[in-house]
Amino acid sequence: MSPTAREPQHELVDFARPPVAEVVLAVQFAAETIDLEVYGRFASEIRAELPRRTRQPLVPRNEETFGQPVAPPSIEVVLEGPTDLPRIMFESDDGVELVQLQPHRLTLNWRGTMSGADYPRYGALRKRFRQLLVRLTKALDDEGQKHPVELAEVTYVNPIEYPGGATSDDVGQTHPDLANIINRVKHRPDNAFLPEAEDAKLEARWRIPAAAVGTTGPPAGRLHLSVMPALKPQGRTPIYLVNLAARVMPSGGSVDRAMKALDVGHEWVVLGFKDLTTTDMHTYWGLRQ
Repeated sequence: MSPTAREPQHELVDFARPPVAEVVLAVQFAAETIDLEVYGRFASEIRAELPRRTRQPLVPRNEETFGQPVAPPSIEVVLEGPTDLPRIMFESDDGVELVQLQPHRLTLNWRGTMSGADYPRYGALRKRFRQLLVRLTKALDDEGQKHPVELAEVTYVNPIEYPGGATSDDVGQTHPDLANIINRVKHRPDNAFLPEAEDAKLEARWRIPAAAVGTTGPPAGRLHLSVMPALKPQGRTPIYLVNLAARVMPSGGSVDRAMKALDVGHEWVVLGFKDLTTTDMHTYWGLRQ
Protein backbone atom coordinates (compact mmCIF):
# COMPACT_ATOMS: atom_id res chain seq x y z
CA MET A 1 0.00 0.00 0.00
CA SER A 2 1.61 3.25 -1.08
CA PRO A 3 1.14 6.33 1.14
CA THR A 4 -1.17 9.04 -0.15
CA ALA A 5 -1.53 12.71 0.65
CA ARG A 6 -2.87 13.36 4.12
CA GLU A 7 -6.50 14.28 4.49
CA PRO A 8 -6.75 17.19 6.98
CA GLN A 9 -10.23 16.22 8.17
CA HIS A 10 -8.81 12.98 9.60
CA GLU A 11 -5.64 14.47 11.16
CA LEU A 12 -6.92 14.71 14.73
CA VAL A 13 -3.51 14.26 16.38
CA ASP A 14 -0.16 14.61 14.64
CA PHE A 15 2.90 12.79 16.00
CA ALA A 16 6.16 13.04 14.06
CA ARG A 17 7.02 9.50 15.23
CA PRO A 18 3.72 7.74 15.98
CA PRO A 19 4.27 4.50 17.91
CA VAL A 20 1.60 2.60 15.96
CA ALA A 21 2.70 -0.79 14.57
CA GLU A 22 -0.61 -2.11 13.26
CA VAL A 23 -4.01 -0.69 12.33
CA VAL A 24 -7.13 -2.80 11.79
CA LEU A 25 -10.30 -1.55 10.08
CA ALA A 26 -13.26 -3.92 9.92
CA VAL A 27 -17.00 -4.18 9.40
CA GLN A 28 -19.30 -6.91 10.60
CA PHE A 29 -22.45 -8.11 8.83
CA ALA A 30 -25.19 -10.49 9.86
CA ALA A 31 -24.12 -14.12 10.10
CA GLU A 32 -23.67 -15.96 6.80
CA THR A 33 -24.02 -12.82 4.66
CA ILE A 34 -21.08 -13.66 2.38
CA ASP A 35 -21.50 -16.90 0.42
CA LEU A 36 -19.23 -18.95 -1.83
CA GLU A 37 -20.06 -17.00 -5.01
CA VAL A 38 -19.15 -13.71 -3.34
CA TYR A 39 -15.92 -15.21 -1.99
CA GLY A 40 -14.97 -16.16 -5.53
CA ARG A 41 -15.79 -12.79 -7.09
CA PHE A 42 -13.97 -10.84 -4.37
CA ALA A 43 -10.91 -13.09 -4.49
CA SER A 44 -10.69 -12.79 -8.26
CA GLU A 45 -10.82 -8.98 -8.15
CA ILE A 46 -7.98 -8.57 -5.63
CA ARG A 47 -5.73 -11.40 -6.83
CA ALA A 48 -3.24 -9.11 -8.58
CA GLU A 49 -2.99 -6.80 -5.55
CA LEU A 50 -2.87 -9.45 -2.84
CA PRO A 51 -1.50 -12.65 -4.37
CA ARG A 52 -0.78 -14.66 -1.21
CA ARG A 53 -3.71 -16.70 0.14
CA THR A 54 -4.08 -18.69 3.36
CA ARG A 55 -7.01 -20.29 5.17
CA GLN A 56 -7.53 -19.60 8.89
CA PRO A 57 -10.12 -20.45 11.59
CA LEU A 58 -13.12 -18.14 11.84
CA VAL A 59 -12.94 -15.08 14.08
CA PRO A 60 -15.88 -14.94 16.56
CA ARG A 61 -18.49 -12.23 16.15
CA ASN A 62 -18.09 -9.14 18.33
CA GLU A 63 -21.08 -7.74 20.20
CA GLU A 64 -21.53 -4.59 22.26
CA THR A 65 -24.49 -4.92 24.65
CA PHE A 66 -25.67 -2.53 27.36
CA GLY A 67 -27.76 -2.85 30.49
CA GLN A 68 -26.32 -6.26 31.33
CA PRO A 69 -23.73 -7.37 33.89
CA VAL A 70 -20.17 -7.58 32.61
CA ALA A 71 -19.40 -11.15 31.55
CA PRO A 72 -16.25 -12.72 33.02
CA PRO A 73 -13.29 -13.12 30.63
CA SER A 74 -13.50 -16.23 28.52
CA ILE A 75 -11.90 -17.88 25.53
CA GLU A 76 -14.29 -18.64 22.70
CA VAL A 77 -13.47 -21.48 20.34
CA VAL A 78 -15.21 -21.44 16.96
CA LEU A 79 -15.54 -24.89 15.43
CA GLU A 80 -16.03 -24.98 11.68
CA GLY A 81 -18.48 -27.49 10.31
CA PRO A 82 -17.68 -29.45 7.16
CA THR A 83 -19.68 -27.01 5.02
CA ASP A 84 -18.68 -23.76 6.75
CA LEU A 85 -16.79 -21.21 4.68
CA PRO A 86 -13.39 -20.38 6.22
CA ARG A 87 -11.66 -17.10 6.94
CA ILE A 88 -9.44 -16.36 3.94
CA MET A 89 -6.42 -14.07 4.32
CA PHE A 90 -5.29 -12.18 1.21
CA GLU A 91 -1.77 -10.82 1.73
CA SER A 92 0.54 -8.52 -0.20
CA ASP A 93 3.98 -9.78 -1.23
CA ASP A 94 5.69 -7.55 1.35
CA GLY A 95 3.29 -8.62 4.12
CA VAL A 96 2.29 -5.04 4.96
CA GLU A 97 -1.32 -5.26 3.75
CA LEU A 98 -3.63 -8.06 4.82
CA VAL A 99 -7.30 -8.39 3.88
CA GLN A 100 -9.45 -10.97 5.66
CA LEU A 101 -12.83 -12.24 4.54
CA GLN A 102 -15.26 -14.57 6.29
CA PRO A 103 -19.05 -15.05 6.08
CA HIS A 104 -19.86 -12.09 8.34
CA ARG A 105 -16.75 -9.91 8.31
CA LEU A 106 -14.35 -7.87 6.14
CA THR A 107 -11.05 -6.73 7.68
CA LEU A 108 -8.09 -4.66 6.50
CA ASN A 109 -4.82 -4.90 8.45
CA TRP A 110 -1.90 -2.53 7.90
CA ARG A 111 1.19 -4.05 9.53
CA GLY A 112 4.16 -1.74 9.79
CA THR A 113 6.11 -4.23 11.89
CA MET A 114 6.42 -6.55 8.89
CA SER A 115 8.75 -4.24 6.96
CA GLY A 116 9.37 -1.14 9.07
CA ALA A 117 7.02 0.79 6.75
CA ASP A 118 5.98 4.28 7.80
CA TYR A 119 2.41 4.63 9.03
CA PRO A 120 0.44 5.95 6.01
CA ARG A 121 -2.12 7.67 8.28
CA TYR A 122 -5.79 6.93 8.68
CA GLY A 123 -6.92 8.85 5.60
CA ALA A 124 -4.99 6.51 3.28
CA LEU A 125 -6.15 3.37 5.11
CA ARG A 126 -9.74 4.63 5.14
CA LYS A 127 -9.65 5.19 1.36
CA ARG A 128 -8.30 1.69 0.77
CA PHE A 129 -10.86 0.07 3.07
CA ARG A 130 -13.73 1.90 1.39
CA GLN A 131 -12.55 0.58 -1.99
CA LEU A 132 -12.58 -2.96 -0.61
CA LEU A 133 -15.98 -2.54 1.02
CA VAL A 134 -17.51 -1.13 -2.18
CA ARG A 135 -16.15 -4.11 -4.14
CA LEU A 136 -17.59 -6.53 -1.63
CA THR A 137 -21.03 -4.89 -1.46
CA LYS A 138 -21.21 -4.77 -5.26
CA ALA A 139 -20.55 -8.51 -5.37
CA LEU A 140 -23.26 -9.01 -2.75
CA ASP A 141 -25.68 -6.83 -4.74
CA ASP A 142 -24.99 -8.83 -7.91
CA GLU A 143 -25.80 -12.02 -6.02
CA GLY A 144 -28.99 -10.54 -4.56
CA GLN A 145 -27.63 -10.61 -0.99
CA LYS A 146 -28.67 -8.01 1.58
CA HIS A 147 -25.66 -6.60 3.42
CA PRO A 148 -26.42 -4.07 6.18
CA VAL A 149 -23.33 -3.34 8.27
CA GLU A 150 -24.01 -4.07 11.95
CA LEU A 151 -20.71 -3.04 13.52
CA ALA A 152 -17.61 -1.06 12.52
CA GLU A 153 -14.29 -1.54 14.27
CA VAL A 154 -11.04 0.43 14.48
CA THR A 155 -8.02 -1.00 16.34
CA TYR A 156 -4.57 0.52 16.86
CA VAL A 157 -1.70 -1.59 18.20
CA ASN A 158 1.05 0.48 19.84
CA PRO A 159 4.24 -1.20 21.13
CA ILE A 160 5.68 1.40 23.49
CA GLU A 161 9.24 1.50 24.76
CA TYR A 162 9.92 4.06 27.49
CA PRO A 163 12.88 6.28 26.52
CA GLY A 164 15.82 5.83 28.85
CA GLY A 165 14.28 2.66 30.29
CA ALA A 166 15.44 -0.92 29.89
CA THR A 167 18.03 -1.77 27.24
CA SER A 168 19.01 -4.97 25.48
CA ASP A 169 21.32 -5.71 28.45
CA ASP A 170 18.29 -5.72 30.77
CA VAL A 171 16.50 -8.78 29.37
CA GLY A 172 14.66 -10.44 32.23
CA GLN A 173 14.58 -7.19 34.22
CA THR A 174 11.43 -5.33 35.20
CA HIS A 175 9.31 -3.29 32.83
CA PRO A 176 9.31 0.52 33.13
CA ASP A 177 6.82 2.11 35.50
CA LEU A 178 3.51 2.11 33.63
CA ALA A 179 2.74 5.53 35.13
CA ASN A 180 5.47 6.94 32.89
CA ILE A 181 3.35 5.96 29.88
CA ILE A 182 -0.31 5.93 31.00
CA ASN A 183 -1.42 9.00 32.92
CA ARG A 184 -4.32 7.22 34.64
CA VAL A 185 -1.84 5.14 36.70
CA LYS A 186 -0.15 6.56 39.81
CA HIS A 187 3.57 6.39 40.54
CA ARG A 188 4.77 4.38 43.54
CA PRO A 189 4.75 6.57 46.71
CA ASP A 190 8.20 7.33 48.14
CA ASN A 191 7.37 5.68 51.47
CA ALA A 192 5.69 2.58 50.01
CA PHE A 193 6.60 -0.86 51.34
CA LEU A 194 6.41 -2.59 47.96
CA PRO A 195 9.13 -1.92 45.38
CA GLU A 196 8.34 -0.97 41.80
CA ALA A 197 6.10 -3.53 40.13
CA GLU A 198 7.84 -6.00 37.84
CA ASP A 199 5.19 -5.27 35.22
CA ALA A 200 1.52 -4.36 35.05
CA LYS A 201 -1.67 -4.94 33.07
CA LEU A 202 -4.55 -2.57 32.53
CA GLU A 203 -7.97 -2.92 30.94
CA ALA A 204 -10.66 -0.27 30.71
CA ARG A 205 -13.60 0.62 28.50
CA TRP A 206 -15.70 3.66 27.76
CA ARG A 207 -19.18 4.01 26.27
CA ILE A 208 -19.47 5.92 23.00
CA PRO A 209 -22.72 7.94 23.09
CA ALA A 210 -25.40 7.65 20.43
CA ALA A 211 -24.91 11.30 19.53
CA ALA A 212 -21.50 10.41 18.08
CA VAL A 213 -23.25 8.74 15.11
CA GLY A 214 -26.10 11.25 15.01
CA THR A 215 -28.78 9.24 16.82
CA THR A 216 -30.40 9.13 20.25
CA GLY A 217 -30.97 6.30 22.67
CA PRO A 218 -28.55 3.61 23.88
CA PRO A 219 -24.80 4.05 23.39
CA ALA A 220 -23.45 3.58 19.88
CA GLY A 221 -20.53 1.43 21.01
CA ARG A 222 -17.43 1.22 23.19
CA LEU A 223 -13.76 2.08 23.29
CA HIS A 224 -11.63 -0.70 24.76
CA LEU A 225 -8.14 -0.19 26.24
CA SER A 226 -5.74 -3.07 26.84
CA VAL A 227 -2.20 -2.63 28.19
CA MET A 228 0.00 -5.71 28.38
CA PRO A 229 3.72 -6.23 29.10
CA ALA A 230 5.73 -7.67 26.22
CA LEU A 231 9.25 -7.97 24.84
CA LYS A 232 10.48 -6.06 21.82
CA PRO A 233 11.43 -8.52 19.05
CA GLN A 234 14.68 -6.65 18.34
CA GLY A 235 16.80 -7.18 21.44
CA ARG A 236 13.84 -8.53 23.47
CA THR A 237 13.75 -5.48 25.70
CA PRO A 238 10.71 -4.87 27.95
CA ILE A 239 7.91 -2.84 26.36
CA TYR A 240 4.19 -2.34 26.80
CA LEU A 241 1.58 -3.12 24.15
CA VAL A 242 -1.06 -0.40 24.34
CA ASN A 243 -4.04 -1.42 22.23
CA LEU A 244 -7.14 0.70 21.67
CA ALA A 245 -10.18 -0.73 19.86
CA ALA A 246 -13.42 1.12 19.11
CA ARG A 247 -16.54 -0.80 18.13
CA VAL A 248 -19.32 1.39 16.79
CA MET A 249 -22.81 0.48 15.59
CA PRO A 250 -23.65 2.59 12.50
CA SER A 251 -26.86 4.61 12.32
CA GLY A 252 -27.69 2.64 9.15
CA GLY A 253 -26.35 -0.28 7.16
CA SER A 254 -25.01 1.50 4.06
CA VAL A 255 -21.37 1.89 3.07
CA ASP A 256 -21.47 5.62 3.87
CA ARG A 257 -22.94 4.99 7.34
CA ALA A 258 -20.34 2.29 7.95
CA MET A 259 -17.55 4.70 7.01
CA LYS A 260 -19.03 7.34 9.31
CA ALA A 261 -18.97 4.80 12.15
CA LEU A 262 -15.33 4.00 11.34
CA ASP A 263 -14.53 7.72 11.51
CA VAL A 264 -16.15 7.92 14.94
CA GLY A 265 -14.15 4.90 16.06
CA HIS A 266 -10.94 6.48 14.75
CA GLU A 267 -11.70 9.70 16.59
CA TRP A 268 -12.20 7.89 19.89
CA VAL A 269 -9.08 5.76 19.43
CA VAL A 270 -6.76 8.62 18.45
CA LEU A 271 -8.01 11.28 20.85
CA GLY A 272 -8.34 8.63 23.55
CA PHE A 273 -4.72 7.60 23.05
CA LYS A 274 -3.56 11.21 23.40
CA ASP A 275 -5.77 11.69 26.46
CA LEU A 276 -4.45 8.53 28.17
CA THR A 277 -0.71 8.96 27.55
CA THR A 278 1.71 11.22 29.38
CA THR A 279 3.13 14.51 28.15
CA ASP A 280 6.64 13.05 28.38
CA MET A 281 5.65 10.40 25.84
CA HIS A 282 4.03 13.07 23.65
CA THR A 283 7.36 14.88 23.56
CA TYR A 284 9.20 11.65 22.73
CA TRP A 285 6.80 10.92 19.86
CA GLY A 286 7.04 14.49 18.55
CA LEU A 287 3.52 15.80 19.14
CA ARG A 288 2.88 18.73 16.83
CA GLN A 289 0.53 21.29 18.32
